[in-house]
Amino acid sequence: MHRVVKEPRSQKNGGRVKGSVRLRILAPPIHRWGFTLVELLVVIGIIGLLAGLMLPVIRHVAEKSKVVAVHSDLYQIGLALHVYADDHGGRVPPVRVNCNNDLRDHWCQLPPELAAGNYLPTGIEAGREVAFFDRFNPGFTYKYAAPGPMLLNNELIGNYALWIPNTFPNLESTNGRYFETPSDSPVKWVIWSVGPRPNSPKSTSKYAPMSSTTWYKRVGDSGVIIRYATRDGIQFKSP
Repeated sequence: MHRVVKEPRSQKNGGRVKGSVRLRILAPPIHRWGFTLVELLVVIGIIGLLAGLMLPVIRHVAEKSKVVAVHSDLYQIGLALHVYADDHGGRVPPVRVNCNNDLRDHWCQLPPELAAGNYLPTGIEAGREVAFFDRFNPGFTYKYAAPGPMLLNNELIGNYALWIPNTFPNLESTNGRYFETPSDSPVKWVIWSVGPRPNSPKSTSKYAPMSSTTWYKRVGDSGVIIRYATRDGIQFKSP
């Protein structure tokens, strides 16, 4: 909005002073709104730099939080197996493998017996009868293995052989042997997550899950996350 300012002006006329008024129109003050293009580019650059610095931290925290949650899940499954064994004369469920195309990848699934007996939540899909899924492997349950009976396509075919280092209870070695019967094995059962990088050499190693050389140990690492029980029922876990 323009302003009009009256400015007095004097003028001599024949010895007399006449007053007159001069009008001056003042333009409204100019206000700057927003940013210039250069300023916007600087701000965007700073935001991008901060995001780049924060992203690794966010990923670090997210992975660590998920690992903590996996350990909590494995603890609950371990408790369910302990109670199941108490209810069944010390026996644990059989291990399952499958050669059908739709179930082949669900090897060593969590035992359906744990869902049927209400020890763990019940699922509705084949290979996922227990609704307790690996947080690092969506659509698949945590893995379970134990020396003793093994079912192939739901048919008993013999015993499952669990590889255990010769140096047990020190598990750092890759020298070991297979145990097929519960009475001979120092390990009663083992449950595990395939870890943050399921297809890594550590997670898919033939020494997994019992050799600690295959374990996940820190943020950014690969390997399995495990929990196992000794023959006496004492439970241990990986880092």
